[in-house]
Amino acid sequence: MQSKNRARVIWTVLFVMWLCFVWGHSLVPADASTEESSRFVFLVRPIFELFNNHDEELMTFVIRKIAHFSEYVVLMALALQCFRCWEIGRPKMMWALLVVWVCVPAIDETIQGFVPERDPRVMDVLIDMSGGMLGMAISHKLRITKGAK
Repeated sequence: MQSKNRARVIWTVLFVMWLCFVWGHSLVPADASTEESSRFVFLVRPIFELFNNHDEELMTFVIRKIAHFSEYVVLMALALQCFRCWEIGRPKMMWALLVVWVCVPAIDETIQGFVPERDPRVMDVLIDMSGGMLGMAISHKLRITKGAK
């Protein structure tokens, strides 16, 4: 397999796998999602307590929003790299990125609307999109730093 084709396959598979991971998390029932968040709260509790914060509800809220944000940092960095490998041209790539940046978080939250005891939230879509912007910016900056086009 040629180097260019290998890169296309690798970046496309990584992007699709991460997309499945993101949407898969939306299908997790509320109690399992809360349990997962609680494990992270346990790990970071000492950091919150350094700032004299013992409010577990606030800790859980912050952990959940960081999870949303970071999932999309990775997703959009992978999307940008994937679309670059396909060499679809700048205008088409920008449209493809826009579609992923807007539609994936909207679909993500819509999925949650069908899961018992989970609710879609516009705020989460905005957090996801913010994470996506950072992911694209990081990916772009790394490419410039390496001297690529």
